[in-house]
Amino acid sequence: MKLVARDCSPLTPQPNAAEANWLRKLATNVEASDFVIPISGDRDEDEPVVYSSWDGTWWAGRYVGSISFEGHSLNIEPRFGMAALRSWLFEATSVVLTETPGKLREDESFIAQLLASVWAHGFVDAARHGLPALRREVSTKGTTIRGRLDISASLRLIATGSGQVVSIQSERSLDHAASDAIVAAYEVLRRWLGVPDEMWLPARAKELLIHLMSVTGSRPRVPTKAELERIRYTPITAGFAPIAELSRQIANRRGLAADIDAIGETKGVLLDVAELWEMYVLSVLRKASTPLTVAHGTREKLTTKKLLSSDVSGQGMSTLIPDAILFAGPVIRGVVDAKYKSLHPTANSPNGPQREDLYQMAAYLGRFQAPVGMNTWGLLAYPFDPSRPVVPHAEQNSPWSLEDGKRIGFATLPHYPADAVAKLRGLLTQVVRPATETATA
Repeated sequence: MKLVARDCSPLTPQPNAAEANWLRKLATNVEASDFVIPISGDRDEDEPVVYSSWDGTWWAGRYVGSISFEGHSLNIEPRFGMAALRSWLFEATSVVLTETPGKLREDESFIAQLLASVWAHGFVDAARHGLPALRREVSTKGTTIRGRLDISASLRLIATGSGQVVSIQSERSLDHAASDAIVAAYEVLRRWLGVPDEMWLPARAKELLIHLMSVTGSRPRVPTKAELERIRYTPITAGFAPIAELSRQIANRRGLAADIDAIGETKGVLLDVAELWEMYVLSVLRKASTPLTVAHGTREKLTTKKLLSSDVSGQGMSTLIPDAILFAGPVIRGVVDAKYKSLHPTANSPNGPQREDLYQMAAYLGRFQAPVGMNTWGLLAYPFDPSRPVVPHAEQNSPWSLEDGKRIGFATLPHYPADAVAKLRGLLTQVVRPATETATA
């Protein structure tokens, strides 16, 4: 059994009884977090890979990728197409996806490309200060002491009449589990992509891999998770910890996509598209908002506040973490939250925006407020849906007012950065900057 779906969409056609029974087991027993490729390092709580709605309709969650479970597989493709996903990934991470001919089956190639691109970007980024040469203790035998004396080993050696002692030196070396994991992952990706001249691999990554492979060889043993966790990184080499773990996962999932094996082992690779959309929105927002500055709510502690504060103890309750906060100097001017959802009306959300998202933005605006005399503005940013080109009702009638001068806007953003930047810049000019100029005057 092999099912194909699109992210955040109902399965078409809907599964038959046997397929639905398998999907139910998959939803119950498989945790998305075990298979998701980390991109930013800061992700929301995971959702089910698939789920059945109140009316019995089966939907795919917010991930793209492949999962095999109990001898069957599910392949989830991007609902807006591979071109849009390429555009978002490049804008958010500067990763370029190439067209991949040849060896991969068409329905599996996209996740292999994504995985390889995220891995290559992470490897180069971690190595911006150089390869992870870590200190390790090396024992040597000789007639002179180099480093410190290993007394017990030296006594045993002297007892044999050799006249030598054992010394222990600390030296920097690339010969460790992280290097093995990285090279092992590279070999798996190289074989599966089969791209001529390895066009998918940045030139800097090629240079670094040559040095690593001179130490590890071309086919190193894949280290265990425990072996990687025992590595003591320095502040400069700490960036290799996540790429080493991702490499271990790649090297152990030799199918990359959901190969169906005889023993029915659960395998797979998933990309959280909601996380990628958030990163894309943040990147184009920074370009559009100049001279305002943008703080990333999930990464910068100064933008994290509590909804409630105890009058007795002063302790906070319910953390508020918007995706982005706009500042004019030290002054808050607006809050932006990326929503990888549809803004068009549905049976559950007849007005378009989901009720919980409106409550969330209202809470943000109540906590992250502009100074007295300035309007506090919030924006919910959704992906444009080419299959429904009509501007959604909520966007047509934006902005919407709350009390005390607070306003909320809705926008569907184009999938290509230049167009998204232009649209955001226009929105900011209409809503934020006039208020800034009035306050300054």
